[in-house]
Amino acid sequence: MATKYTINIFKKEYSTEAACLDRILKLKYPDLKTCPKCNREATFTRIKTRPCYHCDKCYYQIYPTVGTIFEKSTTPLTSWFFAMYLFTASKNGLSAKELERHLGVTYKCAFRMLHKIRSILENDKDLLSGVVELDETFVGGKNINRHYDKKIQGCQGRSHKDKTPVFGMLERGGNVVAKVVKDTKIQSIIPIAKRTIEEGSIVCTDEYSAYDSSRPDYIHERVNHNIGQYANGDVTTNRIENFWSNVKRTLKGSYITVSPKYLQNYVNECTFKYNNKGNKNLFNELLEHI
Repeated sequence: MATKYTINIFKKEYSTEAACLDRILKLKYPDLKTCPKCNREATFTRIKTRPCYHCDKCYYQIYPTVGTIFEKSTTPLTSWFFAMYLFTASKNGLSAKELERHLGVTYKCAFRMLHKIRSILENDKDLLSGVVELDETFVGGKNINRHYDKKIQGCQGRSHKDKTPVFGMLERGGNVVAKVVKDTKIQSIIPIAKRTIEEGSIVCTDEYSAYDSSRPDYIHERVNHNIGQYANGDVTTNRIENFWSNVKRTLKGSYITVSPKYLQNYVNECTFKYNNKGNKNLFNELLEHI
């Protein structure tokens, strides 16, 4: 049984800048036995005055943070790693204000760090297969809560005048992939589905007609929410709808307000945590993404 990764373990492993830099080096160069420049077997020694390592044969230098989210950052690596630990330990999201209080940095710095961390989380390289539930949701404030002179007319249903649409695909017993889209028309969502879902899979959707275009490539099953049908045997979209409820609770509970510009980053955070919900060492899983 895997041991849960706790704050005590974290403190023992990453209490110094050197320990953090060593970890980044091993992640970027797992088999660093030969120097890339002189092509000889070599040992790379850390230079204490700079975040780099040099070859003991030709003194070629390697900077592990180059090409990562830590590049050109003046924030200590120990703070970065602690931010990543808090990010994975928080169940419902870590706000920039909370990180600001933990690290003693400015809000601007905390905000940037969190968005850098979220930017590395997009991971949809493996195709979804088997039974896949498709659905869309709309993120934004409710019209009923707006002041009378700020209400927007004609924003019911799938209209997104005041909201940002997000399209999601969830493999039963597997991962979920979610993408912010400009609208929920056929030309916006079906190409994403075809890039993400293995041909021949069973797709379960609601009654929305745009999903009819998936039929040549997939076995299309549907439930009709308009008549109160939410399950038809094994055909249901309850799992993807449950994921949407988790996303919205995270956004409303921890982040309060999210701009469309950064929404995909927040969605990536939710999909990452959902896809690793049984992982007791989520921190090291996050490190693998750098």
